Amino acid sequence: MNRILLLLGLASLLLVEGCATQPQRVPGLVTTTPVTQDRDHATYNWQQRHAEVLARNHVVQPDIVIIGDSIIHYWGGEPNAPRVWAGAAWTNCFAGFKVTNLGFGWDRTENVLWRLDHGELDGIHPRVIIIKIGTNNTAVKNSPADIAAGIAAVCVTAHEKVPDAKILLLGLLPRRDEPPGHSATEPVNQLLQQHLGHVSWITYCDFGAAFRLPDGAVNPALYRDGVHVNADGYAILGAKIRPQLLALTQ
Repeated sequence: MNRILLLLGLASLLLVEGCATQPQRVPGLVTTTPVTQDRDHATYNWQQRHAEVLARNHVVQPDIVIIGDSIIHYWGGEPNAPRVWAGAAWTNCFAGFKVTNLGFGWDRTENVLWRLDHGELDGIHPRVIIIKIGTNNTAVKNSPADIAAGIAAVCVTAHEKVPDAKILLLGLLPRRDEPPGHSATEPVNQLLQQHLGHVSWITYCDFGAAFRLPDGAVNPALYRDGVHVNADGYAILGAKIRPQLLALTQ
C-alpha cells in the first residue's frame, strides 16, 4: 500500500461513497505533515521521551501499544511520565499485558506521524495498537475532515509498520470546554465511523456517550479540566477498552 496515494476524497469527506478503497496517507495537509513539537516543555521534554521510547523498544516487546496525547501520556504505564493521573485505572485496564505508552502531551496527529516515521514502532510486534489522537487538532480549528485525515494517516502508518497488529481506534472523547450544541469532536467521530469503520484491520469504538449526561451535555463530574478526564473518567475509559483488548487478543 503506497502511503503517498490519496485516500479518495478524504480532504473533502474522506471516501467516495460505495468505494472499497483502503485508507491512505494524504499529502499536503497540516494534519498529515510530520513535524516535532515543544508545546508542553514546562512539563516534559518531547525529544527525550521519544528517545526513551526507542530505548524501551530494544528491551521490551509489548503486547499492547497505546498512541495518544496527554490523556494517554499521563494515564500511567511506561515510559514513566512526570505525573500519573490514574494508575489504578491503568492497571485494571491492562492487567496481564505488557504495554508501552506512546502518549505525548500536547501531540496532534502530525506529531504522532513524525514519531512513527522515526522509529517508535520499529522492531516491536504488538498484538494490538490503540490509537486515540486528534483532540488537540480541534483546539487549533483544523477542519473535521482534515483531522479525520490525520487520524487515518496515523492508522495507515501504524498498519504499515506492524501489519500483523490489530488496530483499536478510539473516537475523540467529548471536551468539557465545548459550547453546548457545538461539539468539536462529534463531527470527527462521525467521519471516522462512516469511513474507517469498514476497514478490516481497524476496530473503531466511540465511547463518548459514557462521558455525557442523558441530555447530551458533557458530564463535568468526569473531568479534571476542559479536556482531560479525572480518575473516575479514566476508570470508565479503561473499563470500555479492556473487553475490546480481550476480544482482539483471543
